[in-house]
Amino acid sequence: MKDTVVKGSLKLKKVSTEAPKKTKKSKPAMDLKQVDMTIRRDSRNTSGGGPHKTEAELRFEARRQANMAERMLKQAALSHREKVEKLNKQLGEMTEFNDIPKVSWTK
Repeated sequence: MKDTVVKGSLKLKKVSTEAPKKTKKSKPAMDLKQVDMTIRRDSRNTSGGGPHKTEAELRFEARRQANMAERMLKQAALSHREKVEKLNKQLGEMTEFNDIPKVSWTK
């Protein structure tokens, strides 16, 4: 009677028991020169403000574009690994901020 017992989970027809494998998507490497050219091209296209903008508005727009370009170049300059190393170095140089300071009225 032990020979007729089938042990194991129920198996359905035409159903895969393996989970589909996921593939990692690779990010293309950023070229700083190309980023710089894109920023300059975008700033030329958007800076063509018409006569409805005042001088102050035009100066503000130009400064905003320059700040955005600097920010993008700064972000593109460091890789993830470099950012993590910089953070670890910064945390290593800090004092232990989780320590509870000793407070005593008797000493």
